[in-house]
Amino acid sequence: MQIAKLDWAIPKNISEIVAAEEMWEDERWSPLLLTVIGGTSYKGRDIPLSWQIEFEPSDELFDEANQKIEALGVEPDGYGWANVIASVVAKYHPELADELQFGDTEEDACVVWVESEESCQTLMYVIWSLVHDH
Repeated sequence: MQIAKLDWAIPKNISEIVAAEEMWEDERWSPLLLTVIGGTSYKGRDIPLSWQIEFEPSDELFDEANQKIEALGVEPDGYGWANVIASVVAKYHPELADELQFGDTEEDACVVWVESEESCQTLMYVIWSLVHDH
């Protein structure tokens, strides 16, 4: 699957959807799960919408990407993926680097969130490229 074939199609009324349902999920990017969550607070600051990407690096679709990460000397678990994502973003999208939040990442799952749709879209394409461009 090519990145160009994946459309970023967030409902125009995403704020209303999240207000009514507390969250909205999009599985079109599988094995990456995009979730928009409402009512989040971070460091005492209210965040109307948080944009989260989550995946399990043990999924077989990550096999080739995991081999590449392992060849770099990085454990291809949730924490290793978080480090790789942070490094790639810092290099190619430094304006986004300080926005990345990895607090819910664990060994079995990489979870990263940001506070804007624009940042999430860039982040999604970065992660998608890491997983699919071999």
